Amino acid sequence: MRKRGWIGWLALAIGLTVLAGPAAAYDELAVEEKALRVVDALLPPDIETRKKSMGEAPVEGWVKAVFEAQSQRGWIPIELYIREGADYAFMGQMYQLDPSMDARDKARKAMENRLPPRFDRKLLQSGDTPLEGVKEFLFEVQVPQRGAQPVAAYVGDGFGVVGQLFGPDNQNLTEVAKQKWAGGQVSWKELVKGLKPVYGSEGAPVRFAMFTDPDCPACQQAKRRIDTLIEKHREDLSGYLLWFPLEMHKHARPKAEVLACSTPERQSRMFDALKGSEPGDVEDVYATLQEEGVEVPERVRECVSSGKGEEWLKRVREFANKMQVTSVPSVYYDGRLFKGFPEQEIREALRSGSGS
Repeated sequence: MRKRGWIGWLALAIGLTVLAGPAAAYDELAVEEKALRVVDALLPPDIETRKKSMGEAPVEGWVKAVFEAQSQRGWIPIELYIREGADYAFMGQMYQLDPSMDARDKARKAMENRLPPRFDRKLLQSGDTPLEGVKEFLFEVQVPQRGAQPVAAYVGDGFGVVGQLFGPDNQNLTEVAKQKWAGGQVSWKELVKGLKPVYGSEGAPVRFAMFTDPDCPACQQAKRRIDTLIEKHREDLSGYLLWFPLEMHKHARPKAEVLACSTPERQSRMFDALKGSEPGDVEDVYATLQEEGVEVPERVRECVSSGKGEEWLKRVREFANKMQVTSVPSVYYDGRLFKGFPEQEIREALRSGSGS
């Protein structure tokens, strides 16, 4: 599983800044409470943080709060801009810009200020935010050794912010925008064309498709959570597996070929049986499954030898590239692409009886 550590993520996203504004006075306790809730939503619970400073920001109506997070590199600053009385905050880098500039030009200028010229970028989408007068621009940025990454810029009257926007209940509105953009690159129909659900019932009102790797520990954890949901909601939930072996897992590809060629009702059992094995090729996969008492039908062997398994993997990779899937598990659910299994959202949909 390819993960970005919180330090690296922070460094990439550090445009921790929100529109900030010089108010004559502000409720320091309310500002600090919002800032702490944002920090808690961003960082692991075992990371030590401390407040460094707080004061009026150069943009009217916002307060700047600076915190620090402890890491192996020492204390890393986190700049937050809290909107007074509106429960909104930016975390990122803010730049003062010419108010007469067009909104798109402001966004491009903010990106130029934030990122070195060698980071190629292109605009993916733009739109309004829940904050009056503030627009969002989502860019695709080519980050060396990490590939394409979505990065957001926000602009208003005389400023630009590169970073993330948090709204009421500390919802990461930037992450939601990225999820919706990624999910919009493919349709559900084309994503699961020719597939049957591995979990639950076909045609169930709540459905998801998970990009997964046979050697991904987090995917195994997600599978256990899915199994628990299926025990109670088999008729209301359907889950599809999209086999996406990462290059970092050198034993995953032959497993994925066999799994992609197997019937849905066999894949879950095979997924478990292959855990921890290190096959060099598909013949080793067959041998492992036999040792675990899992039959491999001749139809599966023919599918693999004909190259159809490889064709399925190629098709999934094309979808992954369109949606900028860089880690597993990544889950397409309700028109959005989630990093990790969106258990809370799915449980809420099952409780309410609403579909995806």
